[in-house]
Amino acid sequence: MNASDGTVDIVINQDQVVVIPRGWWKAFSLRRRLLVPLASVVSAHVANDPTTEIRVRFRVGGTSTLSIRAGYMRGDGTRSWWCYRYGQPAVVIALALPKLTNLVIMTDNNEATVAALNAKAR
Repeated sequence: MNASDGTVDIVINQDQVVVIPRGWWKAFSLRRRLLVPLASVVSAHVANDPTTEIRVRFRVGGTSTLSIRAGYMRGDGTRSWWCYRYGQPAVVIALALPKLTNLVIMTDNNEATVAALNAKAR
């Protein structure tokens, strides 16, 4: 993955995680930014194929094609938010929120993002 292959920028501050889709990803995901309370982050890891971990049956609001998945998706009693290019590794963030269970995002450095999230979430 190249340094500019990320689909989002992420800012982790004292009490929230701010996910900002880049360029066309704003339109694909129907979001300019997503704010998540830091206290709701349960865990984060890099998944080589997040589509096998998080089952999605249909989209709630966003885009799902043969090459991308972006926006809100629903599956087996869960609701997740994606900003993902198929076939690439991504950061999977598990959340303890009533309406949102996972975020699947691609950053310029997925491993560093996971390390920062796991350090702040504890």
